[in-house]
Amino acid sequence: MITAHLILTVDYEVFGNGLGRIDPCVLAPAQRMMDIADPFGAPLTFFVETTEFMVMEKAGVAEVYQVRQQIAWAISHGHDAQLHLHPQWEGAFRQSDGSWRMDNAQWRIGDLPFGESLRILREGKKWLENVAREGSPQYRCLAFRAGGWCIQPSQEVLRALGELGFQIDSTVAPALRNTLPAEWYDFRTAPLKPYWKADRDICADGVSGLWEVPIATGKTGKWRHLRALKSARASGEGGLAPGCRGDYHGPDSRLQGLRGKVGKVLRLGQVMLDVSTMPADMLIEITRQWILRFGEDESPIPLVAIAHTKNFSPASEQNMAAYMAWAKGEGMIFSTFGQWLDTVHV
Repeated sequence: MITAHLILTVDYEVFGNGLGRIDPCVLAPAQRMMDIADPFGAPLTFFVETTEFMVMEKAGVAEVYQVRQQIAWAISHGHDAQLHLHPQWEGAFRQSDGSWRMDNAQWRIGDLPFGESLRILREGKKWLENVAREGSPQYRCLAFRAGGWCIQPSQEVLRALGELGFQIDSTVAPALRNTLPAEWYDFRTAPLKPYWKADRDICADGVSGLWEVPIATGKTGKWRHLRALKSARASGEGGLAPGCRGDYHGPDSRLQGLRGKVGKVLRLGQVMLDVSTMPADMLIEITRQWILRFGEDESPIPLVAIAHTKNFSPASEQNMAAYMAWAKGEGMIFSTFGQWLDTVHV
């Protein structure tokens, strides 16, 4: 019988363009997620966007203290936190009206030279460890997810992660891609495996390097996918967490008109296991596809779900609860990256 470790990950952040307030877009939805997960004994893994909180902290944003408190509390109560960052925050500054101006030239960590990626990863890891160890002195920062999934070209990022002692990356979403020039990623050549070693190319099965533990993906009907997206946007504040305001416009915002719409239509039918946007029946279907695809693997299979605090709507709450009830009934193990890694015999 297959053993599946369901790792429920949550990108813990405001919007990549600087929009959104911390309380409604991060703190409140994160708490609601934990309230749903706790009765199942399920740990959540918060991918904390450290660069934005470091920049906000330096600018005197008082709510970052609450972020620190929540992360430490979550760790002390069995949840996990790992590193996530959007490099455009590195050069961000606060404008006179209180809004943030991003350095869009640094949107993609895959475009940064080795020394620069090493520095921001080191600083982010140090900040997160200082915060998380307030909750547990045994905390391990071992996993990373690139902001906007923009880890390619991946060689220098993987090299920097290896130097800093990371053991896992969880950025790849097999079969998915984004064609916008400043936000691109392309995971269509990812190995047909539940996890693999990556040393130079994140989408190549290597013999050494970090473990790539991808976000689970699957296929559904194009119209069904479209209906699910429309239904998600109809919940809460246009598909966002209650009280959260913002949008996903990035450096390619001028191209996100016709070209962006055409690209989204072409990508309909390929979906991530996204707890914050997909209905429960689709989450169950994608999970079954993933397990069926890798059911012959001898070791415990990591099954990574993704969510975002900022778009965790009232509908997301219902779908997450229903999905977790199903997963528990199927005998899945609610897990973290560290717990899964401890079962892998290298």
